Amino acid sequence: MTSTKEATASSKKSSTEMITPYKLTVTILIRNYWRYREDDEFKCMEDEVLRCKYRRDFSVLILRLLQSPDLPLMELRNLFTSKKYTLPKTLIDSFDQTLADLDESGIGQLLDIMDSLNKIMTFSENTVNDSKSLLSSTSNIIAKTSVVGYYLRRFIIHFDKLTFSEATGVYEAFQRYYNEWRKNSKFMNVQDLNLDEWRSDGEQWSRRQAELFIATQAALLANRESKAMSPPELQKRISSILKSNPDLAGAHFLSYLNYLRVDEFCGAVDSLLHCFDKNVDPDVKCYNDEKSKRHRFAALNLAILHYHFGHIEEALASLKESIKVSQEARDNVCLQHALSWLYRLTTVNEDKLIVHCILKSSELSLSYTASLGLQTFGQYSCLHSGRTYATFETLSKSDMINCQHSYKDLTSSNYSMKSSLWQLYGKTEMSSLWSQLLLYLNIDSSSPSKAFYGEGFCLAICNIANHLLIQGDYNLVIAVLNFAKEGFPNEPQSHVWMLCENLFVFTQALHHENWAEAESAAQKIRVMDKWEGCLRLAEVYFYKQDYSEADNCINTLLNQYESDSTYKFNDRYYYVRAKILKAEIQFASSYPASVPAGIITILNNCLIEAQSCQLDYQAALIHLHIANTMLVLGLTGHALRILDRCLIQILGHGGCFDRARATLLYVKCLVADSHKCGDAERSGIILSSAKLLEKVKNDFEKVEAYSRMKDVLFLQAQLYNSINMKTERNKCALEYRLLDEEHTTKNIYTLVKYL
Repeated sequence: MTSTKEATASSKKSSTEMITPYKLTVTILIRNYWRYREDDEFKCMEDEVLRCKYRRDFSVLILRLLQSPDLPLMELRNLFTSKKYTLPKTLIDSFDQTLADLDESGIGQLLDIMDSLNKIMTFSENTVNDSKSLLSSTSNIIAKTSVVGYYLRRFIIHFDKLTFSEATGVYEAFQRYYNEWRKNSKFMNVQDLNLDEWRSDGEQWSRRQAELFIATQAALLANRESKAMSPPELQKRISSILKSNPDLAGAHFLSYLNYLRVDEFCGAVDSLLHCFDKNVDPDVKCYNDEKSKRHRFAALNLAILHYHFGHIEEALASLKESIKVSQEARDNVCLQHALSWLYRLTTVNEDKLIVHCILKSSELSLSYTASLGLQTFGQYSCLHSGRTYATFETLSKSDMINCQHSYKDLTSSNYSMKSSLWQLYGKTEMSSLWSQLLLYLNIDSSSPSKAFYGEGFCLAICNIANHLLIQGDYNLVIAVLNFAKEGFPNEPQSHVWMLCENLFVFTQALHHENWAEAESAAQKIRVMDKWEGCLRLAEVYFYKQDYSEADNCINTLLNQYESDSTYKFNDRYYYVRAKILKAEIQFASSYPASVPAGIITILNNCLIEAQSCQLDYQAALIHLHIANTMLVLGLTGHALRILDRCLIQILGHGGCFDRARATLLYVKCLVADSHKCGDAERSGIILSSAKLLEKVKNDFEKVEAYSRMKDVLFLQAQLYNSINMKTERNKCALEYRLLDEEHTTKNIYTLVKYL
């Protein structure tokens, strides 16, 4: 009995549709085009290309008019004469004449128009229908099963249901609609109108138009936000839709998604609550199970909302409520979604929660949740120092599910996660490769609907930018970042390219020895990533030779790490980097007076930590610093053996700056160790080392580290002088002088003395 009442109520709602002057005007345009197709002028047209262009442009125009809200006649009329659509002048003239006749002749003319529409549809019943096109292209009729055919049939049915007084009201509304255009057309210029935008003042939305608009914008927000409307404009459009359809729950949910784009908490909460309020029909008595379902999904969405804004306690309370109601109702689907979020909100039995979610989701054929759980488990394995091969094997299982079900968003996030893992493990080339594969997935898509431009795509773009940054391709970095800005203008994805942009500014300012700009960039990084910003700030102070401030920044991070027993892998990554920088600070602050006694112990302990987490690149950098310390202590043979362990890793996966530093240290060790050889052999070693420094100089020049370039030129000149090659020595000296005049070194001590 209840379901019958629900069906009756829903049918009453769907049957009510207003016949507005705009819809009447579009109907007249369709009828006049049909008459134009019947005319001898169209049939006898010799230019087949022009005829096809007329038909194509009219079909595209009609599709837009049927999907758009009610436009004023001024904008509707200007669309016909715009350069975007090519329509025959005969059709436009007949359309204007029909509107003028309808305004002058009265309601009788309106009834004649409706009668002609009935004849069109009756005539088309006896012809072959073409359901794949807007208008039949094989004959001069309107296909009943086409988009235009459905529209005309609905229009005729709703008009036939009107009483005579209601039909008179439609005609009077048309007169006001038409006369308003006649007045405004004298004062408005066509070029002043933006024909690609719809007006939001006083527009009428039918339910079908509103649902189509909501579905389109929601899909764009999920897949390609740059193509969606801007947040203020979209909110105006949603308000306009709600004026015409106040009971449309989808509009409130779209408003909720729009508020999330700008981190507006109050508006997001209000829209979400209104969405679930409108889902409940007070005129229909729903089953208790249906009400419970709405309540538990409402609580789940509220938990997600609080998590987005960082309200962990509130999110956990809402999530527990959703889990409790789901268990009482035995709703396994909602329960699995809730469990997948519980991992993010708690630190107790995380692994068991994820495994249970994966197994139960697979049992219930919830492939999306199962794939998401596998990715989450791969992330958990990485954060807790799991074996590398096991982590990638887990992500490969997720890839299989994504491929079977074409989950573009999960495929994108999986590729970006693999790229991040390779970056963390120190294989930057592999990281860049996975990012390029993710970008290629969209470029290679035969259909735009198959592409996905979400968070993973933004991460891939920024990862490519970071890779170009360490290679010194600054112009390409700017181009890539501009592309990311255009594609992801709003939060939360905008934080990704903002972080990348500030890293670029920081790196370039550091190489230029512009300490103020580098410190400003480090402070901005600190807002988006606390520990990364802390490390970068310490790096600035270190290069400024403000060792006490640099040490304070490092100690802040180290104290947090040592006091937190639940540290994760990402924290270990920061910890290792912090220990390396602390060793550099201790070494530089005491050099050249002495070498710190515990420097080797610090570096060895840090090396053990890095190797336990498979941080290969950081381990190579630690070997580099140990070799540098050995060189200073005079143990050149030991230094060369240590360099043999790390040079391949740095030369294969490092950027220009790190490659140049490693090669420079290798040259120093070779020259220092050459005293054991004879004079002839030593001269050969020095000559080859001086030539090798040319490559080091070019790498420093590429990243614009001019102070380092001068150090290389100084060393190169000394080497040439030691083997009596005065021409080459003088050339290096001249280049040093010119470079020093253009880029003055701001450090008191030259950086050639330490790594």
